[in-house]
Amino acid sequence: MTRPAAFRASMAREWRFLARSPWDLALLTWLPLLLCGAIAWQLSDGVIRDLPVLLIDQDKTMIGRDLAIRIEAAPGLALAGRVPDLAAAEEMIRAKRAQAALLVPPDTAQRALRGEAPLILYFNASYPAAAAAVQREAGAIVDAANARLATEWIAAIAAPGSVRPAPVRAVTAIAWNAPASQELQLVSLLHPALLHLLFMLAVVSAFGRELRDGSIREWSPGVAALAGKAAPYLAVFMGWGLLATFWLSGVRGWQFAGSFTLFMAGYAAMYLAYLGVAVLLLGATRTLSQSLSITGLYAGASFAFAGAIFPLEQASAFARVWAGALPYTHFARLLARTWIAEGSAMAVAAPLLAMLGIALVTAVPGAILYLRAARDPDSWGRR
Repeated sequence: MTRPAAFRASMAREWRFLARSPWDLALLTWLPLLLCGAIAWQLSDGVIRDLPVLLIDQDKTMIGRDLAIRIEAAPGLALAGRVPDLAAAEEMIRAKRAQAALLVPPDTAQRALRGEAPLILYFNASYPAAAAAVQREAGAIVDAANARLATEWIAAIAAPGSVRPAPVRAVTAIAWNAPASQELQLVSLLHPALLHLLFMLAVVSAFGRELRDGSIREWSPGVAALAGKAAPYLAVFMGWGLLATFWLSGVRGWQFAGSFTLFMAGYAAMYLAYLGVAVLLLGATRTLSQSLSITGLYAGASFAFAGAIFPLEQASAFARVWAGALPYTHFARLLARTWIAEGSAMAVAAPLLAMLGIALVTAVPGAILYLRAARDPDSWGRR
């Protein structure tokens, strides 16, 4: 049989198996839809809103009343109530009924006239994203209240012309990365993270069951047959990658700053890399259960080591080496250089070549080991 004929026969054989195996087919159909849809729905608001904040107003002046109004008006915050002291605030925060507490100490109004009126924000750092949002919103509220205090209170008792706006103030703007939206930042990363995990599980199951069930004796694979067996999975998951990208860019309106074509090429390179790793695991272990367990460790933790959410610059040497061995790490870098911002040709080529390099150094020895196991009856039937 010629190589093209072996490729087509192997691909048709895999499609026939999937058609009569609903659970294997689920990894390609409704399971990606369910997981990616749930992520898209949960993060569709884009930003955190209505985080509950307590007010500890121990001054009982206009400053506390003004802050309460501003907390209610802030889009990211909601006034969860007023409490008399820190003990009551701690109890509510530990019970997860509030995320933070803003303390207005006694004599704040008197001290404000002397230019020394600290307001203290206590927040729950166990939830970094929510804590950062609370700090940002609370800082804006205090700045606005401080501006009003300067113009209405201090200017009334100070000498004419002595109260002026601050001569220097900071203006911050997000540049060269994703806007302050959790939808673009997280969904664009979580969708490929889910898809590559499901892809690797599906591929390991597809190639591993041939050894486990002994059906490999009927298949008698070669290199072309291996490629034909993998083709349905590559095609289906490329379709899911295209659909996930269309959801964010076409439906939700997050436009590409760089090249859409290179981004989709990154999807293909990532899948090829995980395909190579999957075949290598099966060729080395010759056991489906062991390969699936290693897949969970290798692909399941990719998101944490990608460097997109948790920076790798201060990580241990092991973490940086491990991150470099994960195709998803390089895909996340490509995403930042094609979707979020337009990178140079060298900046875009680097993650693409890294993923293709992983594919090459794993697929070649993996195919050799797997084909050797295919010819060894002692490797068949292992659980």
